[in-house]
Amino acid sequence: MKIFRFILVIVIIAVLAQLIHIRLLFVLDYALIGMLVFAFVWAQLSLQWVTIERKGNGDRASVGDYYEEVITMHNRGFLPKLWLEVRDNSELPGHRLNCVQSLRPFGEVQWRARTYCSLRGRFRMGPIQITSGDPFGLFRFKKDLPVKHYITVYPPTFEINRFDSLSGVLPGGNTANRPTPHTTPNITGLREYRPGDSLNRIHWASTARQRKLIVKEFDFDPTIDVQIFLDMNLKNHWVLNHVNRKGVTTALPASSGVRSNDSTEEYSVAAAATLARHFLAIGRSVGFTAWGQHHELISPDRGDRQLNKIMEALAVLRAQGSQDFGQLIASEISRLGSTDTVILITSSTEEGWASVLPLLLRKNVKVAVVIVEPSTFGGPVASPLFVLGSLTTMNVPVYLVKRGDDLTQALDSQLARLAAEVV
Repeated sequence: MKIFRFILVIVIIAVLAQLIHIRLLFVLDYALIGMLVFAFVWAQLSLQWVTIERKGNGDRASVGDYYEEVITMHNRGFLPKLWLEVRDNSELPGHRLNCVQSLRPFGEVQWRARTYCSLRGRFRMGPIQITSGDPFGLFRFKKDLPVKHYITVYPPTFEINRFDSLSGVLPGGNTANRPTPHTTPNITGLREYRPGDSLNRIHWASTARQRKLIVKEFDFDPTIDVQIFLDMNLKNHWVLNHVNRKGVTTALPASSGVRSNDSTEEYSVAAAATLARHFLAIGRSVGFTAWGQHHELISPDRGDRQLNKIMEALAVLRAQGSQDFGQLIASEISRLGSTDTVILITSSTEEGWASVLPLLLRKNVKVAVVIVEPSTFGGPVASPLFVLGSLTTMNVPVYLVKRGDDLTQALDSQLARLAAEVV
């Protein structure tokens, strides 16, 4: 609006100059026109030769970490930049780079942003939009700088010393007759060297005897695989929405699209991440199954690489699934056997999914259940006592997780026994 008023003044002065023929009005009109042209050219050039670099402290973080980013703005031109408004369009919650800067000719300015990672997910960092104008405030122009990258925030994990429900069966089991890239005590045979084989697998005696590289082949340890099943059915999850600063909250279904760490979804994902890290840390082979945006299936494996695969999946997994948890379990029964231990994580208090468990138990599959109690998140759902009774009848260990619980304590066997005693 300012530019239109300025042009209107020029027009009025021009009309008056023509009507009353005062030379001073002509001079004033030409001066205003010159000022208008100067302001337009300056505003256009104020966004030229400006570049921005942004460097973060990595592309991976976990909830609870701080993400730090250094932003450097360069003026590669000979004109000073009187003011540059920087607006960042990053998706990471709480990430703020917005500021106003000025630059000398061929100068640069640098500043930092430190953001607390409060929510898991994959977030776009950028692009950046800069706005500038002329010294008179007549023109404002914007320019988008496609400087962007992505950061993946993993869910939080908690230290647990043991998961007693399974500790008695993990050390033993049947030999899983399938080759593994990991070195284990079980050597099943010898074969010729293939590109990519580790040098520590070479069997030197056979190599010297046959005059070609021979490597040892291993099977998995005779231990039980841990299979984690996570219920991400949309209808089973609830989120607490903090309405105002006075602490007033309201419970919303996951379908509302509201995201908060105060939800059954985030508690369930944190439990899955904690258990996966725990069993991988003690050398177990861990697999993962869920149905959120799509069917997520990670075959059992061990090591840091497997942990990264599971954490990558959990970082972006959302409670958007439509498949019933019982159907998900039933669809995977055929690939489970006596060498597997299944950990089910759900916030459903319906008994339907529990009716599938006898099929697993008949195959000698060990089962443990973690229930994130939705009623403690304000969800208008039935009490978990009925499903707890069914699970106790089948001698299935149950771990109850309520809103505000510390997962380090919640995933302890004492709570499993307490849950059984309540029923």
